[in-house]
Amino acid sequence: MSKKTFKNLFKFCFICSAAFISLNAKESIADAKEVKVSNIEDMKDMLIEARGNASEEEPYIISVEAGSYKLKSAIEMPNNTTLRLDKEAHIECKSAGEYVIRIRNGKNAAVEGGNFNGSGILVNSGDNISIENTVIENPPYGGIVFKGVNRGCSVSGNIVNNSKKLSITLLGAKFEGNIEKNTVTKSTEIAIYIYNSNLKGDIANNNIKNCKATGIYAGLSSIDGDIRKNTLKNVKGNGIGIYHASHVNAINGNLLDGIGGRDNGFNGNVAIMINADEGPGKKAYKTYARKIINNTIKNVAYSGIALYSGPSGRKESSANQDKAFVKGNIERNTLYNIGTYKPSKNWKKEIAKGGKIGAHVGIYVDTHARVYGDICKNSITKSSQHGIYLRVGSIVKNIHSNNIKDVTEDGISVLSSKVTGSIYNNKVTNAKRAGLYVRDNAVINKVKGNTFKKSGFKDVAIVPSGKIKNNKQQ
Repeated sequence: MSKKTFKNLFKFCFICSAAFISLNAKESIADAKEVKVSNIEDMKDMLIEARGNASEEEPYIISVEAGSYKLKSAIEMPNNTTLRLDKEAHIECKSAGEYVIRIRNGKNAAVEGGNFNGSGILVNSGDNISIENTVIENPPYGGIVFKGVNRGCSVSGNIVNNSKKLSITLLGAKFEGNIEKNTVTKSTEIAIYIYNSNLKGDIANNNIKNCKATGIYAGLSSIDGDIRKNTLKNVKGNGIGIYHASHVNAINGNLLDGIGGRDNGFNGNVAIMINADEGPGKKAYKTYARKIINNTIKNVAYSGIALYSGPSGRKESSANQDKAFVKGNIERNTLYNIGTYKPSKNWKKEIAKGGKIGAHVGIYVDTHARVYGDICKNSITKSSQHGIYLRVGSIVKNIHSNNIKDVTEDGISVLSSKVTGSIYNNKVTNAKRAGLYVRDNAVINKVKGNTFKKSGFKDVAIVPSGKIKNNKQQ
């Protein structure tokens, strides 16, 4: 080895050693003060001490041992403090009101573990706040609620059961971080509710079950992230709803099973909804998902995936053209047993009272909504109306490579709407009416290469006012 090579190697080793020593020094500065408590008095004393002494260089970890703790007032969490509770630490505070733990303008604070009964957790602005692995039973309003500006935060691994209103909620919040791996059961209203908020992160891998209203709801909110890999079972409202000037990157890889029942005989409940409508006479704002892909949807009262700009009157709704939309594709979704709601024999009486039979459709693009990409490569089996339905001024680019079977009416039905590209390479089997039905004032640019088997009426049915510009199917 030359002297020059040896000299350079020595220099490199010295630099690496210096970096290692510097890193260890930084870690040692951040050593936390850890204490264990087993009664209310000690917990209170340590929280007071942490409020005066905890710092970024020496944060406090207050470990709460198993036992029953009845608080006389809510806990105000100090900065730079972790409250780490044993899974058998049971916390009750009847005098706390809606929230047993409050974090206000916090920094580097965490609540980990524990069982809380009768009150939730409130965070009103904070940096590096985490709520993890808690069990919250019977909160009177919200289980975990964030308001204000929250950066670098996490809501993970929590269980919220039997909330009297909402379970996990962003209300007027800016939130950077993920809402993930939580379990919500028996929520009286919405399980995960994002309202008038901005979320930079994902809603992912949550388990939502046996809830009385919608599973995941975004209203007047932006989600700069995905709703992905969540499981929603036995949810009586809509499954996932993006409403009123809200948007999300992708709705991807979710399982939705047993959706609907709350609104039967009225508007009905769907598994995935993009809805810009705020009611008659009110302006709609852009409401969208970038893509809806890879979801499994089963046993839904009304429709599987629905887009709606509204309202339903053609003249009224024209102002809302394209306000509800998907920027990319509705692709590779699997839908089974869609439209399980069975109207009463006298369902016309339901309509007279303000209800309606509603649409029972696998993929439903309704009333001036739009898919800028394609509806493609989806599997739709067993729908009590159509497989894919475009209605009243809706627009889709292409519909292709879908596998549709066992539908009570049409495989693909287009009413007063446009397909600007082509309907091609779809396979439709056992549609009781038509494989493709081109209905009143529908315009389709091109139809080619589809396979239709066992159509009850016709493979391709076209009413006089419907139009296929280039029909190579014939």
